[in-house]
Amino acid sequence: MKKVAVVTMQYNEAFYVSRWIDYYARLVGRENLYVVDHDSDEEVREALEGVSVVRYPRSALDDQERARFVSKFVSALLELYETVIYSDCDEFVSHDPRRFASFGDWLDGTDFEYSTCVGFNVMTMLGEENAVLLDGQDVLQQRGHVRFVSPMCKTLVVRKPIRWGGGFHHANQPPHFNGGYLFHLKYADLGERMRRQALTRGLDFAQADQGHHQRSSDLALVNLYRSFGDLERTDWEDGAIEQHCQTFLDRVRPSERGGDVGTMYVAPLDIAGREVFRLPESFRALF
Repeated sequence: MKKVAVVTMQYNEAFYVSRWIDYYARLVGRENLYVVDHDSDEEVREALEGVSVVRYPRSALDDQERARFVSKFVSALLELYETVIYSDCDEFVSHDPRRFASFGDWLDGTDFEYSTCVGFNVMTMLGEENAVLLDGQDVLQQRGHVRFVSPMCKTLVVRKPIRWGGGFHHANQPPHFNGGYLFHLKYADLGERMRRQALTRGLDFAQADQGHHQRSSDLALVNLYRSFGDLERTDWEDGAIEQHCQTFLDRVRPSERGGDVGTMYVAPLDIAGREVFRLPESFRALF
């Protein structure tokens, strides 16, 4: 596999950043991982041993500022690496194990400058699965269902510089799917989701209209998890997923409000499948 770096940015996300490091270290090597750390507590920083850490001074959370910083950092890394991947630490980018023998085979065998991931939330189905993930077992051995969601269809695998917008949902390059997936673990563990939400409810945001989804009450979260059980269950269907992706592409809109970066391609954030797909067995060994 040609040289690849993976980048994340985190603040006190010990639960997921350790899993992020373990996963991507297996794919590209620990020495090629970069964590932009927003002044986490010392015990969380200790989990970052062996990866390159960039200190991002503590400040009010500003998604646009964060996206600008990471965009420029990734651009610099492309002087050293052929491919750079950015993902939040609860986002795992993957190949399709039915088509490629490994992550490296996918990257080496696929020609692109920018690759958009097909985005899924990994679901916790209360009543069928433990509400929390058990230590010592792979996540996808404990979670068997995923849901297509457009906010997770992000252009995160790049070989040329890119400028992202807030949340990394939008970019100054149009989206193209090239066979990669993004599995979002935000809803994979109810206990961690409630702990994280308690933390984000107390964060300072740079703008008053930011972060509404990060301030939900515990009751609202529990009711959300309960609602997952109302979704239709179906076997993984490539055709249905391709239809979701096409709907996503059809609704992407260019915007000239990108300022010095030019046209931004604004992705729809409100598409969510009415079904949850059962993961093929080959996917369940990914992480």
